[in-house]
Parts: sequence; C-alpha cells; structure tokens
Amino acid sequence: MASLNTLRTKYGIVLSVVIALVLVAFILGDQLSMSNRQSEMPEDQAVMTINGEEVLASEYAKYQELYRDTNLEEDGKSDYAYTSAIFHNITGPALAEAGLGISEADIKAYASVFSKQRAEMYKMYGWPADQIVGIVQNEWVSNLQTLDLVLAYQKFSKAYSAGNYVNRLEVEQAMRNNNFTYDGHFLMVPYKAMPEVEVTAEEIDAYYEANKAENKNFGARTLRYVAFEIAPTAEDLAEAEAQVMEVDNLVKEAQGDSKAIKQAVRAIGGKADTYKTYASLDGKVQEAIKGGKNYGPVFENDAWVATYLINDVTAPASYDFEVAVAENIIEANALVESLKAVGGDFSKLETAVDFTTDTRTMVAMNESDASNFIGAKVGDIFTYTYNHKPAVVKITGLGEKERFVLTADVNKVVKASQLTNNTIVENVETFLERVGNDVETFNAAAEEAQYQILATTANRNDYTPMMGRARGVRNIPNSRNIAVWAYDAEVGAAKSFHGENVIYVVMVADIDQNEYEMKNERNIENIIKRDKQYEAIASQLALGAEIEGAESGEFAGIKFGDNVVAGKYEPALVGAIASSQATGVETKVKGNSAAYVFVVDAINGEIDPAAVAEERTPEMTQRESAMGRVAVEALTSKVDVEDLRGEGTI
Repeated sequence: MASLNTLRTKYGIVLSVVIALVLVAFILGDQLSMSNRQSEMPEDQAVMTINGEEVLASEYAKYQELYRDTNLEEDGKSDYAYTSAIFHNITGPALAEAGLGISEADIKAYASVFSKQRAEMYKMYGWPADQIVGIVQNEWVSNLQTLDLVLAYQKFSKAYSAGNYVNRLEVEQAMRNNNFTYDGHFLMVPYKAMPEVEVTAEEIDAYYEANKAENKNFGARTLRYVAFEIAPTAEDLAEAEAQVMEVDNLVKEAQGDSKAIKQAVRAIGGKADTYKTYASLDGKVQEAIKGGKNYGPVFENDAWVATYLINDVTAPASYDFEVAVAENIIEANALVESLKAVGGDFSKLETAVDFTTDTRTMVAMNESDASNFIGAKVGDIFTYTYNHKPAVVKITGLGEKERFVLTADVNKVVKASQLTNNTIVENVETFLERVGNDVETFNAAAEEAQYQILATTANRNDYTPMMGRARGVRNIPNSRNIAVWAYDAEVGAAKSFHGENVIYVVMVADIDQNEYEMKNERNIENIIKRDKQYEAIASQLALGAEIEGAESGEFAGIKFGDNVVAGKYEPALVGAIASSQATGVETKVKGNSAAYVFVVDAINGEIDPAAVAEERTPEMTQRESAMGRVAVEALTSKVDVEDLRGEGTI
C-alpha cells in the first residue's frame, strides 16, 4: 500500500476539495436538517422541566431525531436526547454567556481537522479517491447535528480542568503510592478466637441513631404490575409456517442454483454469507448433509429453521498472499502477466508497484471471494477484488486443509402479528380503565380478569440519571422508563409501558416515607461485636505478646493499591502499612476479621527530588483528564431537572 507521504502528495488536491465541500455541507446540511425536523410530531405534552421551564414533546422530538440513526441502544439514545435538551435550554446559553460558546471560526477549524483526518484514514484503507469526498461529507453532516453540544462541552471541560494544581507534596505521595513497597511482620488475633460478646437492643438502637444520617432514605417505591405477554397466536404460527414452506418449495425448484437459493432464503430474513467449518455445524445438520439432504424446515425454540447446502469443499483454512492494488481491471490483468514474467517477484517489475501482505480465512469468505482461492497453490497469481478495488494477488502460504460448507440458513422467529398486537393493546387499555387509583381497585381488576399480580421495588439507584448506565426496576428487563416515571408518581398512579414482547401495567402501591433507611439489626450487631472484641484485645496487642489464639505472620511487597495481606482481605491493614513513614514502629489496626499489630521492617523505594518535577507533569495531565471527564456532569448537576418522560415520549 502507498505510504502516507505518497498519499498526501498524490491526493493533496482532493483533500483541499474535501475541506471545501464539507464546509458547504455544513451550511446546507444545517438548513436541510432543520427543515426535515418539521415533520410529524407526537402529542404536545410536557416531557421534562428544566429550571421550572417545560420542554414539550414537539421540542423534545428534535433532540430524539439527532440520534435516531446512531448505533446506540434505545436507553443510550434517550440519555443523549435528555442531555441535548438540557444543553439547548440552559447550559448552552450559559456557556455562551460565559464566553465558551461555539463560533463560526470554531466550526471551520474543526471542519478542517475533521476532513483531513477522515480523508487520510480512508485513503490508508484503500478507498477510491472519488468515493472519499462523499463519505466524508456524509459523516460531517451526521456529526454536524450535535457539533455545537460536543464542541461547547469540550471547551468547558478544558477550561474546568485547567483550574487544577498539583503541589509537590501531592506528587511525592503519588510516587509513594505508585512505586513504594513495604515488608514487615505482624501479629493477629482473629475475632472468632475471642470470647463471644453480648450486644443489647439498646446498643443497637443507640448505634442506629448515631449513624442513621449516613443512610438517608430516598423514598423507595413499591410497585404492583401485570404483564401482558405479546405472543403469537395459532394464526400467526400458521402464517409463519406457510412462508417457510414456500421458501422450501422455491429451494427445491432451484435445483442447486445457488443464486436462486440465496434469493429465496434472504427474502424471509435468512442468511447465506460466509463459509463455516463442517465441524462447527450442529450434529443434526451434519447428519442431514451426510445423508445428502438439507436440514429442515423444522420448528424449534420458537423459530422455523432450515439449512440448505450450497457448497461443500475441502480447502486450506487460510491463504497468505502478497497483493497490489490497481487503478482498474485492465491494469490488473496486465499486471498479472507482467508479474508472471518475472517469476512472481513484485520487486523485479519494470515499474515499481506498492504491495502489501495479507491473509484471508475460509470462515470469513463468501462464495464469490472463496471462488478465487479454492484450489489455489503457492505461487499462483490472479486478479481479485481487494477492499472493493481490482488487485493482483500472489499466494505465498496455505493453512491446514479442513472441510468447509457454504449454507443458506433460515431462522425465522415467529412473532405476534399486527392484529395480535392490536388485540393485546386493546386488552391493556380496557384493564387500565378499570384499575382506578388505589391498590385495592388494581387488585380487584386483575383478579376479575384473571391476570397474575406481580410486585417489585424501585430505589434511588434505579432511576438516577447517569450517562451510559443501564437503569431499571428489579425483575423487569429494560425498565428505565418505569423507574423514571415511578419516582415522579404518587401512590395510586398507574401507567402502561412497552417492553420486549410484553406490555406492563404498573401502579405505585406504596412510597417509603421514612427519612432514613430501615434499621438493619443483624448488620449493626456484627459491627458492635467487632468493635467490642477489638477494644477488649487492643490494650494487650503487641508483637511477641502471649495472647490466646494469636497468629504471627510476615508480609512482603505490599503496595498502596493492594487489598490482601497474607491471603486475607484486609484493606484497612493495607492502608495502614502503606501509610507508614518509618520502619520499626508498632501500629495497631482494627481489621475486618482480626485485630492486628504490625511493624514495617523495610520501605522499598525512595523519592528523587529531581524526579518530582518530572512526575508533576503526568500527575497534572492525569488530574486534568479526570476533571475533564466529570466536567459536564458537574455543570449539569447544577440544573434543576424534573423528568416527566413516559411511554410514547422517549
């Protein structure tokens, strides 16, 4: 392949054109995207409030549209739409007022960098120059819709992180934490070896009262719900069977015509893509092929499946080759003859040709690609479509031979039809009309209709907005919407939510009104026991002391980031050891499972004053990076947002 330097020289004009074109695309694309967003909007209701101002569904739909064609999961798209709404309504204008807004010069500067980087990348991967312009334009228009948000938050993150400062003592401590190790010895008295202690109810109550402020309650919701499964009916099953049998008839009529077989299978969502090893096939499929038959159609695991054999070969598992890309097929054919004339040595060609080495495996090749390689021997030279361009290939190595098959595979999962879906939706709506606004009515309606009543809870961690994090209530998959709704709903509120092949009707049955989390008596009892046992032995703890049940041991190479000492999980002990500033000092520690006293015998490592200045730069960079990552969250946390999004608006 051509070097980067060659690409820059050869395609310098193209890069200039790309930059110009993407800038034009910026102007036109923005106008087009704005006009396209004036299409159909959902019912205009408030879906969230930002600092008291309502965001209506018609406005929120614009933010959803920005991420409609991305590869994000639905929960991710919803999160980004949520973030965009906050940006355009409050944080964006605030940043602009603070001098951190995005100007036309910012857009142009980014466009220049973007176009050059993307164009060079595609050239390195062998894309034709006449295609790169369009590809980069499309990427630019796609990115343009959210560019103001991205660049503004980048500016803020940079400004926010620039305010950090790392002093000399912090650098030295970081060097100790990263590089120092500690050796020494200890004495431990396991709590289980000590006399049992009594803990009274009064002590538990006193501990709870003293520490309850650390365990605030955030109003966990108890939810009652009914699940309406969206399952195919007998009619749906019959329709799917008829479609699969029609494909089976078309395959039989094709009489081995691979093109017709593929076309028939793909018509109902089947695949006929790449070769696979015979050994990787299901045993039932192997048996069918062994008997000279196709497998299926057969109904299994809620799907109609069939495997139709297209080709069965024994061939090398991989092919190593040298390859040179040509401008067109005529040039490639001529290069084949020239290469054969010099014994297949690219370096001996009269005109220098850039070539590279590559490998193709049978399990990654479709029928067309494989036809070029099956039967090839080391030294064979032929034309081949390489990365969508005509090329010349010379085989240099072959893998071990295996048996491979190319099959057309049907896997039609039977789903509920639109008619079935409509019927279920009608049942849901009828049930919603009967549930009323209290738990008793909900239960009565469910029992009358013979629906199973289920229960779950939603706590603070289930609904807290956090980018990139999956959320939802327990026992209900993909239930982020339910968690968000529940924390803004009152007792007796009911709503329907669509899940995967199910519709849930949910009611808030109860809200925990306690200010603090409930008392966990068993946990508190264990804590008090440990404290009492430690206090009982602390005065006697000393290296060499004769204490019943005591065990001695050594440690070596302990670092700040460790959690284990002598095979026991004791982070408090590790912290005490790694905080030691001198050797020979006896230190007592209340551990998880034992009381400890230890001495550090050796601190391995030293602080080089000259290195402190050198280490300060990476420490600054690391802290700037960390601050940059939390900058947007820190900014948006200052915004008062009420999330009203529910089914039909997210």
